[in-house]
This record gives sequence, C-alpha cells and structure tokens, in this order.
Amino acid sequence: MKFSTVLVALAAAVVCLTNPVASESEAVHLRVHVSETDKGVCYMSCPSGAYCANGTNKCVKPKGKTCFNPSTGAFQTGCSPGFACKNGKCDYA
Repeated sequence: MKFSTVLVALAAAVVCLTNPVASESEAVHLRVHVSETDKGVCYMSCPSGAYCANGTNKCVKPKGKTCFNPSTGAFQTGCSPGFACKNGKCDYA
C-alpha cells in the first residue's frame, strides 16, 4: 500500500473521530411499538349478524347503536366517516 493512501485513511479516521456530530446526524433511529397486552384474534365462524371480538371466544350480536369494526376486531358505537353499520358490522357506505 502506498504511504499516501495510509495518510488519507488516517486523516479520514481522525476527522470522523473528532467530529461525532456529523456521524450522529446521519444515524438511523428506530422506534419499536410493542403492545403490552396481546388480545389475540378470534377465528371463530359466527352466524350471520353475530361477530367474535378479539380477546373473546364467543359470537355476539351487536345491540343498539353498537357496531362491529372488522379492522379493529372490536365493537364500537357507530362507524367511522365513509362507513355505515350494515347487519351489525361497519361496511363501506
């Protein structure tokens, strides 16, 4: 290896070690979201109009203004904008 190559590598190492801010600004920061409670997904086959919410193992028909949201696997009051409660389940309006 040529002596000039060694000097260039040494100079680059010194610059990186003496200027940690430059290397920190290019660092990748990751956030990991962990759910503390695993409700489990219900895979039961329910009769028409009855749904099994996550974390349970029984089929239930929604009562009153309660509607089943299949994207969350939970019962809720009403549905999000653009959705309507059809047969006890939030569906496209």
